[in-house]
Amino acid sequence: MNKKIALFGEYLLRLTPPSQQKLVQADTLEMHWAGSEANIAVSLSIFGNPALYITAMPGNELTRAGLSQLHKYCVETEIVPAKGSRVGTYYYESGQGARPGRIIYDREYSSFSFLKKGDISWKKILEASGWFHWSGITPALNEDLAAVCEEALIAARQNGLTVSADFNYRNTLWKYGKKPSEVMPGLLQYCDVLLADIDTAKLYFGIEPDENNLVESSFKLIKEKLPQVKHIAMTMRVQESASANQYIGYLWNDGHIHQSKPYYIQQIAERIGAGDAFMAGIIHGLKNKLSLSETIEFATACGVIKHSITGDFNIATLDEVNTVIKQGGSGKIIR
Repeated sequence: MNKKIALFGEYLLRLTPPSQQKLVQADTLEMHWAGSEANIAVSLSIFGNPALYITAMPGNELTRAGLSQLHKYCVETEIVPAKGSRVGTYYYESGQGARPGRIIYDREYSSFSFLKKGDISWKKILEASGWFHWSGITPALNEDLAAVCEEALIAARQNGLTVSADFNYRNTLWKYGKKPSEVMPGLLQYCDVLLADIDTAKLYFGIEPDENNLVESSFKLIKEKLPQVKHIAMTMRVQESASANQYIGYLWNDGHIHQSKPYYIQQIAERIGAGDAFMAGIIHGLKNKLSLSETIEFATACGVIKHSITGDFNIATLDEVNTVIKQGGSGKIIR
């Protein structure tokens, strides 16, 4: 039985000035739908994995417009009734050259933000799933949502699901009096698979990796803090500008590190969602029992191709990702 991959997080409306304008210049805004877990759900569904996206939204036309985008890619949705009438929103001012991109969140008092323990029947919702994914964005929003995450993780464990998480630290979201280091280690202890990054690992766990051996020492220190974790993934990016990066992926398992080929990415359409595309590649590879070397090559290629796609969703197909692997990211025309 091909069990579902369940994902929990806030579905967001993204508004972006066209043509890489600054917000102060723009007379119009382009509309996209977003959210780390939603992005992953879309990618997984396109790859042929049944995906169930769990969130809370108001019952209005804006919600229906957003859900239509998920349903277009065959993502199943579980929309939890909640208080509030707002859809969470963020504004994205894309970077260009030396000018970095910028995000402004407007998600307070959204329907999702009002969720509390007991609002979601987790055991029932997860009974047809074999995998549960969440990220550090949700417990950053408020203390109630941190408690909902723990409730979901306990249920996922009781149901025997594989649990994955993305560290996903967002500095501007942690406003409710708790430090990430007080919340995240306790939640991450439920996880089997992690997408980590070095700076966030330092923040969550107070670790100090060896600067001369960053990747290997970071994996080792994270494993010491979370001994139950089986797989830890990471990307390293050398950013020359907002529109040119070098990109490489790593996957740790049982003391061994599997490394992808490096990619040199130029003429970036958009960096937003690249980490989610990479995470979807990791989940797809592990769930479908690819070798660990194949999994990290596939996940890295997912992250690479997302840089060429505007909007938050990685809508690349399996064939397109495999072409990136075969061509080494050269972008050679297929005739």
